[in-house]
Amino acid sequence: MASRHSEFDIFLAARPARSAQELMRADGALFVRWAYITLLERQADPQGLAFYLQRMEAGKTKVSVLKQISRSPEGRAHRRHLPGLQAAVRRAMMKRAPVIGPVYRWLLADGSVKRLPPPR
Repeated sequence: MASRHSEFDIFLAARPARSAQELMRADGALFVRWAYITLLERQADPQGLAFYLQRMEAGKTKVSVLKQISRSPEGRAHRRHLPGLQAAVRRAMMKRAPVIGPVYRWLLADGSVKRLPPPR
């Protein structure tokens, strides 16, 4: 089965991503490897790669993986700023919030602007 990533994608992943949005275009092992290069400035070790792939297979999102890598002791030591990551983390937290989460997800559902009915 052919990989869905082109040789160009693999070439791009050899350098740090310029934004969280760019990084999240990759999937699977390519995503994890690129996250390591971007946030930790090194290649992913086999244990780390397996750990994060397993987390993603268990349903964790790319945003949660990036958050975990960036907030790890090694990630905090590198202090790499990835444009768009903090905003993506905040959006993910809003979606999971007990009260506001369902409303927030509804507002984002189809990308159109939704308006509440006027008060009576």
